[in-house]
Amino acid sequence: MPDNFDPTLTPDLEAKPGREDCPTKLEKTYQIARRALLSRGLWILWLVREENGELIFDGWAIPPQDLPMRLRFFVNGIECTVVGHPVDPAVDTVVKRYGLSGNSSRYAFRCAVPMEQIGDTQNLRVEFRPGSGRELSPYQDWYLRLKPGPQPDTGRRLRVAGTADPDMFERLGVSDCLAMRRALLEYFGRDYADYESIMDWGCGCARVARFVAEFAPRKLTGIDIDPDNIEWCKKNITQAEFDRIGLDPPTRFNDGSFDLVYGLSVFSHLSEADQDRWLMEIQRITKPGGAVLMSIQGEIAFLRADGDFERFLLLEKKGLHVYGRSPDLDDVLPEMKNSGYYKNIFHSRRYVYERWNRYFEIVDVIDAAFAGYQDLVVMRRR
Repeated sequence: MPDNFDPTLTPDLEAKPGREDCPTKLEKTYQIARRALLSRGLWILWLVREENGELIFDGWAIPPQDLPMRLRFFVNGIECTVVGHPVDPAVDTVVKRYGLSGNSSRYAFRCAVPMEQIGDTQNLRVEFRPGSGRELSPYQDWYLRLKPGPQPDTGRRLRVAGTADPDMFERLGVSDCLAMRRALLEYFGRDYADYESIMDWGCGCARVARFVAEFAPRKLTGIDIDPDNIEWCKKNITQAEFDRIGLDPPTRFNDGSFDLVYGLSVFSHLSEADQDRWLMEIQRITKPGGAVLMSIQGEIAFLRADGDFERFLLLEKKGLHVYGRSPDLDDVLPEMKNSGYYKNIFHSRRYVYERWNRYFEIVDVIDAAFAGYQDLVVMRRR
């Protein structure tokens, strides 16, 4: 299922700017809530390239609480040299929507590390450690491989990740896989290989599943409503099984079939009633004590998509905000155009704790664990 990870690149919502010079009581509430979301900072890596014997990284980064800290970046523990501040319209959008104190040149960065310092390794971990250089928020780390593996075509990549860039698609997949792996080790003391059976709910064209399958070969089953992507997965990912499912539960799986179930950018597209039905189904097919990892578009994602304070406070009050239908699957599932089934949904953290607790023990909600955008909900089957 689609994972449009950064709507700031193609904003479709009109944001009414708050009157920062003379804010109302509601606007002051919004400003306080907005600042609180940046307690650990936020950052994005949007471009990586090799140039003149160096590895160059471009992105934007907000230090914790937007404090005037020095921006520092590390690749496999080696500090990069910040060599510039590239101009990108997305940074101006972020500055505006988060109400940041500087201009885009304060947050955009370009840094470089010599290839000879990296050595022969093909796997890189990129960290944002502002100020003192101490580890900040490891769930926001980016991972990349210098030699990417086989990938689906541009159309499929766009459908599941909102990007035509094959390198970005690869970075998103491996980074999301390793963010979930960190959560499994931290909260359950288990790695992918320690699970007997794993479900990728909404696997798309295996953006994440192909990496999970490397950690746990022959243990993964991927399911999706997209028939085209399922056929691609069956032909190209040999270490896992894949099945097409319908729009509504139940699935064909027996009770307690999986001890790990994860789903990325699925609940961000389902109505409240459909979410409840699928939560019940996931509860049914998960073994008692099993781990369930899901992504949501939370408050941080909301601010990257929309800077309007009234809509933000409405999200905080109601817990669930619907931005109409999503057209992402119209080409492969034409019936979506009239059904209104596939939507764009945002959740508040409180909503998840209060409503999803009916089905699972909520262990934690980790802000911006996926690409500095979607939150990671860590749950356990009671």
